[in-house]
Amino acid sequence: MIKAHKIRLNPTSEQESYFYRASGVARFAWNWALDEYKRRKAAMQEIDWNEIKIEFRARIKTEFPFVREVTKCAAEVAIADLRQTINTYYKTKGANPKSKVKFPGRRKRSKKVGGFGLNNDKFSVSGHSVYVPKLGDVNMAETLRLKGHISNGRIKEQAGRWYLIITVEEETQDFESLPQAVASPLRSVGIDFGLSTFATLSNGEKSETQAHYRQAEGKLKRLQRGLARKKKGSNNRKKWKLKIGRAHEKVSNLRSDFLHKFTSEVTKRFSIVCVEDLCLKGWVVLAGKSTHDAGVGRAINQLEYKTEGVGGKLQKVGRYFASLKRCHECGYIKEDLELREREWKCPNCGAEHDRDENGAINIEMEGVSLLAGSGYIGETPVEFAATALKRGKELASLAST
Repeated sequence: MIKAHKIRLNPTSEQESYFYRASGVARFAWNWALDEYKRRKAAMQEIDWNEIKIEFRARIKTEFPFVREVTKCAAEVAIADLRQTINTYYKTKGANPKSKVKFPGRRKRSKKVGGFGLNNDKFSVSGHSVYVPKLGDVNMAETLRLKGHISNGRIKEQAGRWYLIITVEEETQDFESLPQAVASPLRSVGIDFGLSTFATLSNGEKSETQAHYRQAEGKLKRLQRGLARKKKGSNNRKKWKLKIGRAHEKVSNLRSDFLHKFTSEVTKRFSIVCVEDLCLKGWVVLAGKSTHDAGVGRAINQLEYKTEGVGGKLQKVGRYFASLKRCHECGYIKEDLELREREWKCPNCGAEHDRDENGAINIEMEGVSLLAGSGYIGETPVEFAATALKRGKELASLAST
């Protein structure tokens, strides 16, 4: 499994100057390779990225001597990133011609500082420091928590701060190698995600929406108004943009902290996690920025790789499955259930339901049933689903008599 660890750096003024120069070299290499690609494309020449890289190297001594002031990884990784981006563009357009993916453009310092990449054999991490070629050791705010083979690294700037992102290939753990509290027994849970209540678990637990962006929206508006009054190109405008960037970074960090704590807690307690295959684009149309603020898509993504990392399983239920309208006791579907009805009573068996909790239970039952149908060998999850459905049918027959 591939994981990434983002660590804040504490560079000196000289080291920060090096980072800016290396980022500039990466932007220059990207723009040069992009222009060369377009020139060859217009001349109907065959695109050979190795030739483009060799031609760039040949010009360093005579035309681009400033490239040698920093690590060669800055230029090489930038050209490799451009190649990957262009390949992804054509692949996406080929699969979906109506896709809104845009062809990569030139990078500008005025828009973003960016950063630069490091090959895994050119840098090393030891304790609270990272060795960067042609610079030396740079202090890190924390040690690397991941264990495994380091694939690559990247140093980037964000709101005036510098971060090191390290990608590590970890081995997936089996239940036998996990602590007893995590490995046993096999347990399942269904999760119904929403906006008013972020997540409702099938065991009745609820996690309220944090709405970090909504809470900071007033401050962000004041900062944006202040930026509009600053003269373009002035130092005050640069300082104000930094304030806005750090305010957005704080909101992002709060949201990430909440999501990671929630998903880690779920994967520690449950081996099988069942969720809906949601259409988040539809949510955006209905709820706008509240959908982005909740971070449901990121939560599902984290649940997917975290369950895989501990040997568990994330099962997605079809988005058209009537989880909210179906009575989990008898299976009756209430077609006229409205959005404002948070609690409802089943007209078939008389069971009273909390809308979100009932949906979570149905998601769990459907998820474990799908796993059983695909050959998954479970213990209590499948038995629970079958028993609950049988109990619901018995209640329905009693109510009819």
